[in-house]
Amino acid sequence: MEGTRDQRDNSQNGSSKEEKASIEKRTKGSVVIPPYMKAVSGSLGGTMEACCLQPIDVIKTRLQLDRSGSYQGIAHCGRTIIRSEGVRALWKGLTPFATHLTLKYTLRMGTNALLQSAFADPETRTISHRARLMAGFGAGVCEALLIVTPFEVVENKSCHLPVLISHF
Repeated sequence: MEGTRDQRDNSQNGSSKEEKASIEKRTKGSVVIPPYMKAVSGSLGGTMEACCLQPIDVIKTRLQLDRSGSYQGIAHCGRTIIRSEGVRALWKGLTPFATHLTLKYTLRMGTNALLQSAFADPETRTISHRARLMAGFGAGVCEALLIVTPFEVVENKSCHLPVLISHF
């Protein structure tokens, strides 16, 4: 059974007119956000996260280092820090923490956007679920190798530095 020329052409291209119309309908009117803008958005998100989490991290660290038992819990620790050192003390160490999160999210979001655009179908600009998964995986690997691991190495070495110095 022979089909029309359009049917043969469409079967060779792997798509029908209905599929193309469906794709155009889904992508029509959607704004394509460039990868650099996603990276900038990631950096702003990392900065906001650092600003919100830093007080919790300061309280957690103080509780972990409290050998004398002077804090009676999370709320008591926070109140004590505010009373004795001021509210700004809750944001001590914000710069390295914000730098870490800002770089991490910038790299993750930017890399993910670049990989998704690289894996997208060139004609329709759609991306399969498998390609999304691979883009996310690639972004996570880049983030782990380039940002998270080096920061953790520096953090661990700096935490053990006073112990090493005291042995001399």
